[in-house]
Amino acid sequence: MSRATARVMASTRSAIAITCALLFLGCTSAWEDSFTSSGESVPARNPDALVVLREVPWDRLSRTLDEIEQHRIASDVHPDEWNEQQKLEERAKLLRGLQVSSDPRRVTVLGRSSFLTTYPVRPEDGELSDFARRIGATMVVWSSSCVGKTETIRQEPVTTWEHGWWSGRRDGSGRHSRGSYSESSTVYVPIVVQANEYAFVAYYLREE
Repeated sequence: MSRATARVMASTRSAIAITCALLFLGCTSAWEDSFTSSGESVPARNPDALVVLREVPWDRLSRTLDEIEQHRIASDVHPDEWNEQQKLEERAKLLRGLQVSSDPRRVTVLGRSSFLTTYPVRPEDGELSDFARRIGATMVVWSSSCVGKTETIRQEPVTTWEHGWWSGRRDGSGRHSRGSYSESSTVYVPIVVQANEYAFVAYYLREE
């Protein structure tokens, strides 16, 4: 497991239960729930504006993030104190890792989402694009990888049947009748199951 994968898992492990529950209930988007802003702010875009979605290989992104981390560790100056040229060089390295060929001077990195989930996630289903428009992004570059098995709680239906006899008057004749009946009821109970766990990372870009 690369350090980049380990960082994604470590930074989001405590939020897995919340994220999965919200996904199951349909209350929010995991992309929005796990978003970390870079501090850059741009105007939102129109609801029908085009957002380009691109997928990049997980190994490529992991190598790039590891290189950026090692460069930061080796620097005698904290990244917050870097000059514009140093920040531009790091942005250019990130964009190369994301396979974005645009001039880094014209691209703003708005932030990223990173989360782990055992629930199906489809970046093309509209949720990712909708969130990207709200924060002003023109492009989202994402990647995912299966990071192994984990235990998760699923709601499973359990059906029970009840059988019996009934008796009583069926008409005004005073005669008694008797018969059998069967009734079913279904409840959902939480059970622990083994499921594949996937890591997702997405970077939000604004090209001027």
